[in-house]
Amino acid sequence: MAMPIALYYLTNGTSADADHPAQMVKRPDASLVWLHAPRPADAPIVQDLTTQLAERNPDLWFLVTTHNPEPAGWPNRCICQTVPTDTKQAVARFIAHWSPDVAVWLSDELRPGLITETARSNVPLYMLDTGNAHAAAQFKSRIPGLRKSVLRQFTTILAGDAATAQAFIHAGANEGRVRTVGVLERGIRTLHCLEAERDTLAELFAARPVWLAAELHPDEFDPVLEAHATALRRTHRLLLIIVPQSAADGSKLAELLMRRDMSFEMRSKGAEPEAETQVYVADTDNEMGLWYRLAPTSFLGRSLVDDDSAGPHPFHAAALGSVVLHGSQTRHHRDAFLRLKRAGASREVANATDLANEIDALLAPDKAAEMAHAAWQVCSAGAEVTDLVLELILGAVATPKVRA
Repeated sequence: MAMPIALYYLTNGTSADADHPAQMVKRPDASLVWLHAPRPADAPIVQDLTTQLAERNPDLWFLVTTHNPEPAGWPNRCICQTVPTDTKQAVARFIAHWSPDVAVWLSDELRPGLITETARSNVPLYMLDTGNAHAAAQFKSRIPGLRKSVLRQFTTILAGDAATAQAFIHAGANEGRVRTVGVLERGIRTLHCLEAERDTLAELFAARPVWLAAELHPDEFDPVLEAHATALRRTHRLLLIIVPQSAADGSKLAELLMRRDMSFEMRSKGAEPEAETQVYVADTDNEMGLWYRLAPTSFLGRSLVDDDSAGPHPFHAAALGSVVLHGSQTRHHRDAFLRLKRAGASREVANATDLANEIDALLAPDKAAEMAHAAWQVCSAGAEVTDLVLELILGAVATPKVRA
């Protein structure tokens, strides 16, 4: 039997204009979870969340509101909808039409009319922190007390860290409804390595302090080598592992090392570092998991230069116990870097001198261990947060609502 065309569009994602009732599709006759996620960066998180919710409750439907809906890529039973303008008439029509069973806010923007109407309709309203919720506490309004009033409409605010939680409380949120649980995020894949190779190199490095410069842009070769030369004057046996952005840049790095009269070995030639090796050029592909496991401290490349391509994600290093150092160019993974910074789990450097000083400071095992543990906590909290969010949403759906 052929599926009705309207239902076909719904199950494969559809978009409509919330300000024009004729364009709003019919509400499914089922429990409906509404997620407001206007940031494109949050789309993968919402997709993962709806997929896991659907696995636990196959009867659920999902309404996803953004500024520019993109139907492609959403799981079944997802309806993509333009968020309504924040006027009394528009939001009243929106809530009346969709009548969600629970509302989930993943945004740093507060829309007073929409949030207030949702709460007035006795819809449980949760704010989830995907790394940028701190900005919601800074919401500006010409109307005195509006920010406090809006924040108090939320049933629960889940903050990513203590600083964000305090910002919400200071802004007027009900202290009893703010919980510090960690950031909701898409799982970061743990980079693999060959354990036998790790064991071999760990034995070679056992008596030496090691640091890593990961996926360096060629313009970063000079400042990183300058920092290493400075650090070597303080710690003579210090070994630097450099992974170039492209394995093809290994020869360029080798030329620079020869001009600087620094002893080095190249992994692409099958060499291993000797006792007198100062720099090990890891000019091979797909081995970052190995290097992060071996180096207690990692400087992340493409953060001293403004490059269009994204540098390494800081959680890849942090999740494997390597302390993160970076430059100021972090726009590609801004939220992740900010979270590590707020947790005291990373350091920003501006130049070779700064980098050398941080390397020297982190040679103290207790300091490096303290920062690495803080970073690991930031990275590992995601799975626990996801489980908590799933339970909150499913619990709210299962609880009968009293409509206003």
